Amino acid sequence: MIRRSLAILALALVAVQPRAQTQAGAPPAAAVTAIRGATILTVTRGAISNGTIVLRNGKIAAIGADVPIPTGADIVDATGKFVSPGIIDCHSHIAADSINEGGTTVSSMTGIEDVFNPTDVDIYRDLAGGLTVANVLHGSANPIGGKNQVIKLRWGKPRAEDFFFEGAMPGIKFALGENTKRPGGGAGGVQGQGPRRYPGTRMGVEYVLRDAFTRARAYQKEWQEYDRRRKAGEDAATNVPPRRDLQLEPLVEVLEGKRLVHAHSYRADEILMLIRIADEFNFKIATFQHVLEGYKVAKEIAAHGAGASTFSDWWGYKIEAVDAIPQNAALMTRKGVVVSVNSDSAEHARRLNTEAAKSVKWGGLSDDEAFALVTINPARQLRIDSRVGSLEVGKDADVVIWNHHPLSSYAIADRVYIDGRKYYDRLDDQKRLTELAKEKDALTAAERGERRNPSTTEEPRAPKTDTVGHDVSRAERADVAERAGVVPPGIGGPSDVSATRTGAARAAPYVQGTRVTTPTKGLVAIVNARIFPIASAAIGRGTIVIRDGIVESVGANVSVPAGAQTIDAAGAEVYPGFINARSTLGLADPGAGGYADADEILDFNQQLRPQIAFHNDSDAIPVARANGVTTIALTPGGGLLGGQIAVMDLDGWTYEESTVKTAVGISFQFPSMGGGGRGGGGGRGDTPPQRTYQDIKKDRDARLDQVARVLDQARAYAKAAGPARKTDWDLEALVPVVEKRVPLFTRANTEQDIRDAVAFADRAGVRIVISGGIEAPMAAALLKEKNIPVILGPILTMPSRPDLPHQASYAVAGELVKAGVKIAFATGDADNARQLPYHAAMSVAWGLPREEALKALTINAADILGVADRLGSIEPGKIANLVVSQGDPLEVRTTFTHVLIAGHDVGLDTKQLALYERYSKRQ
Repeated sequence: MIRRSLAILALALVAVQPRAQTQAGAPPAAAVTAIRGATILTVTRGAISNGTIVLRNGKIAAIGADVPIPTGADIVDATGKFVSPGIIDCHSHIAADSINEGGTTVSSMTGIEDVFNPTDVDIYRDLAGGLTVANVLHGSANPIGGKNQVIKLRWGKPRAEDFFFEGAMPGIKFALGENTKRPGGGAGGVQGQGPRRYPGTRMGVEYVLRDAFTRARAYQKEWQEYDRRRKAGEDAATNVPPRRDLQLEPLVEVLEGKRLVHAHSYRADEILMLIRIADEFNFKIATFQHVLEGYKVAKEIAAHGAGASTFSDWWGYKIEAVDAIPQNAALMTRKGVVVSVNSDSAEHARRLNTEAAKSVKWGGLSDDEAFALVTINPARQLRIDSRVGSLEVGKDADVVIWNHHPLSSYAIADRVYIDGRKYYDRLDDQKRLTELAKEKDALTAAERGERRNPSTTEEPRAPKTDTVGHDVSRAERADVAERAGVVPPGIGGPSDVSATRTGAARAAPYVQGTRVTTPTKGLVAIVNARIFPIASAAIGRGTIVIRDGIVESVGANVSVPAGAQTIDAAGAEVYPGFINARSTLGLADPGAGGYADADEILDFNQQLRPQIAFHNDSDAIPVARANGVTTIALTPGGGLLGGQIAVMDLDGWTYEESTVKTAVGISFQFPSMGGGGRGGGGGRGDTPPQRTYQDIKKDRDARLDQVARVLDQARAYAKAAGPARKTDWDLEALVPVVEKRVPLFTRANTEQDIRDAVAFADRAGVRIVISGGIEAPMAAALLKEKNIPVILGPILTMPSRPDLPHQASYAVAGELVKAGVKIAFATGDADNARQLPYHAAMSVAWGLPREEALKALTINAADILGVADRLGSIEPGKIANLVVSQGDPLEVRTTFTHVLIAGHDVGLDTKQLALYERYSKRQ
């Protein structure tokens, strides 16, 4: 009975916990709501300080500084907060049970309205991020895809049609480039095992488009002729209507200006090609989606009258994204294009406000221009700007109350109204979650009691699994995906890095190595700086002196030595450089380079040294540096034991010059109870049979036994030390692990895997660091007890379970620190390494003290990696890895003015900046 109650509660946590509050699903609407005392961001008419906005009958009834509040209104005191229009996402796939029809090149007969799922929890999660309108699109498998559906996120409504934006102009998805060329039409990779599907080139894509519109024009003429004859009174017996063609009818609507075209695109050539096709057939492209090289042909996009809906700063994740730049939105805006920033991701849609803010940082847009990228501009692109996108009298009452300015890294939505109804309230949400958590705890405790006193012979049931035997936890799927390259020490032993940065490399490759970089010669002084040493109190105005790449002195009264190169910070803030505690930067090169050296094919790769494959000239390195990342833990990830981990600075002529410390640990991909291999995806042949929990556990335990045996062999090898011992590099690499000098950096995300990893460490007699750790708060007491730190990341991800609150992943860091667990942050990849500060910032927004976030990025990361004697704080004797920022470096709009690595001012130049400057000059 208790088990049945728990099952019912689990469903409730999925379906009821985030749902709107009334029995019918829709929240009650106050007759009149008045929000007062806030700074109101109208978007189109400036900001109103200490203003009031009145919502009545689903519309904005009044707005201003001196608006009278109607009698009987529900008054919301928003003093000190910000009120804005709802966020609008011009490219979404939420709530679509299927998005691609890959069997044909032209799938215009399909439509999202037929597969829209009103119970998809991602609607609620995005709503809680301030999103009120989304353009749900077909996928990009076809040159001409299916019809889209514009929705309002009316979470709790029972029917699909309750979400549809009444009166929104219909649209259709087109796609260009690599996705349409894949065998089987699969977006982002090969799909299916059948024959290849035409087209296989960009030339073929153009032909498909021209052919389809030629057929559509002929079909249109057939109907026009039929209508002409019918209106002329011709006998119906002889004037037979043409046969309906559901594939061509939407294209006729495009030709007649009745349906908008939203075109997935990347490269400049294909963007221009589609413009010319549209010109040839006399229709308009409403939006180019993604449009990552739009800045190269912004002149032509503007002349055509198309909009551009792009990513803020995604790049390098595939070959056609190699020339993407974070200034894209700003540059197209300056060239006269109506630009929006979109998500293409249920997770990104939760924080489109800060995605828009990146165009302030990188492209120099004003706050108003940047916020328009996710409000009035996408409304204009979707032709719904008369209804939404700004706060004006008569428009729909889609309103968000924020605790900070919505472009702030720390902004979270307190309330969200759609059509004047309150669909999300953060405080109400917290109360409801607290009540449900108490009920769950009570039922769990009761179940434990039942297990101690069983009254039934019922067999334990296997957990719900997907078609390949995976536990359905999103954390495990994300874990597998990141290891596959799809996505997406504690306390180390004493360092043998010398006080100076000179010294020869050790001959033995598995001993923690010295820093072998050529020192940065000379004197550098940073003056007039607000210094945050991290390990000590902030200095209001001080000086840092660097000699030969090492901090020599720091303080308020430090003199500048004669002959020193001086950097005048002019009141800017100086911090230690940020440390990305797990990254493949330099091993997995983004884009056209396509180097994939992060994951070896064997199960046991502990003998591998990643620093020797570190590509110093990777385009991704200066990109990461420009946002304050100066150091990474270079972490291979193949097999069970992926290889050694090296701490690398992001500067140097060679990998030897970049190496801070080698072999700080071994990467360990803890075998998940979710099973092995990749899941998901259609068209992969027969579905494997379901596997029982017992089978999964047996396989997992067998793999752990393999690891334990190898560790035992390494222990025996260590004991046999002496001149007669034959060198075994596989075992040599594990000697520091079994001697507890370095840890296994253990990739584990689910609560059960984390607990099992801790148990394995005890059994095997080794130290571990949990890496990933998205469900680590559920095991926080255990981690604290065992003194096990956690490298978190990525935390800009969805909750790992459907019954967790929407902010669960964002709140992980704060919960762990509150429990006394030491943390660091990591992105885990290469092309997103620059996002590291924003993982910390989002954690601050959801409860992590800011000073702890800065420690996690610096001194705590260094401590976990065993290099705290050399990095992580601004102290005499430490390597001078420093960043100079014009304000809070965690704020997304803050710019960096200098980045120093080992005292060398590495500059902020990147390939992306060069492209921006080049194309800014195009007339």
